[in-house]
Amino acid sequence: MKILIATGIFIPEVGGPATYANKIAKELLALGHQVQIITYSDKSEYEVDKKLPYSVFRIKRSNKLINYWNYFKTLKKVAKDTDVVYSFDHFSAGIPSALYSMIFKKDFYIRVGGDFIWERYLDFNEEDISLDDFYKKSLHLKSENKRFKIIKWVFSRTTGIIFTTKFQLSIFQQYYTLAAEKLFVINNPIDKDIQISRDNINKEIIFAGRFIHKNNILNLIKAFKDITNHSYKLILIGEGPIKNKMQRLIKELDLTNRVSVESKLSREDLSTRMSNAYLAVWPSLTDISPNSMLEALSINVPVVSSVEIGFDWLKDKIETFDPRKVPEITQIINNLLDPENYNNYQKNINSINYKYSYNQAAKDTINILK
Repeated sequence: MKILIATGIFIPEVGGPATYANKIAKELLALGHQVQIITYSDKSEYEVDKKLPYSVFRIKRSNKLINYWNYFKTLKKVAKDTDVVYSFDHFSAGIPSALYSMIFKKDFYIRVGGDFIWERYLDFNEEDISLDDFYKKSLHLKSENKRFKIIKWVFSRTTGIIFTTKFQLSIFQQYYTLAAEKLFVINNPIDKDIQISRDNINKEIIFAGRFIHKNNILNLIKAFKDITNHSYKLILIGEGPIKNKMQRLIKELDLTNRVSVESKLSREDLSTRMSNAYLAVWPSLTDISPNSMLEALSINVPVVSSVEIGFDWLKDKIETFDPRKVPEITQIINNLLDPENYNNYQKNINSINYKYSYNQAAKDTINILK
């Protein structure tokens, strides 16, 4: 099978879709399929491209309309001999891919693991709205109606839509009026060969991710104000538009000695850093399918999370909190600073056995694409 993966970002850029595209492409190749990748990029070529076992076509970013046009033109050149276009988002790569598939009658699939218009709404309105509430309150129609209609059209052009969780599938099926027979779920995979020890646990409590309103980092900082044991530090790793706001809040709450903001790390470096952490926190208003949480669990790092998470199978195994209630976040962290509570929780984390691999994800993907 000849597969063209269409993505909005790709390595060496850091992000879930970038990492996933590279790893799943290699697994598809290992299964005997042909793979190419098309992506937006800050550069037309990177040194890493020469070392990859498949072709990468990069569209250098300009303004949005030119981006879409150049993406579509490149699709016309490289996708004509492929069996299927497999897009890793439903907007930036999804729009030109849907247009191409409509004109040239090509099978077209989308992998959905986030929600562009919900995140955009949060960035511009800074309200504490979960993904589910965003749709229940009809904010997709009141504030993002044009983009909602575009995405609905993109979905209508698909042969199939692959979600990372049943949680998001059920929301989108209802509000985008999607036919059940073309909806699938492939869970986020992890690297099964990760071998990192936790012999040197420190006193760092880590959040790693994009500094955006969806990730609810400001409430996490506020919660740390009332952490009882001041020898523990909150480490915020990443980049994003609310970074300055985070730093101002840290100063206002007089937490500069206990909360630090650090630059984003590569996935390998983050795994090493996380392996020594006392605790990792995912405080998002909604986290659909955080792959970094799965990777943390794979190396037995204790995690706590917002209750608004797409991993239904995990909710009853980890400590969760209402992301809007700062005292709940504080209480959970304080509780786990007690050595006895922490040791019991560590045993609970060690018992979680998640082993879904990229190899299996590739096999499941092919079964759907066929």
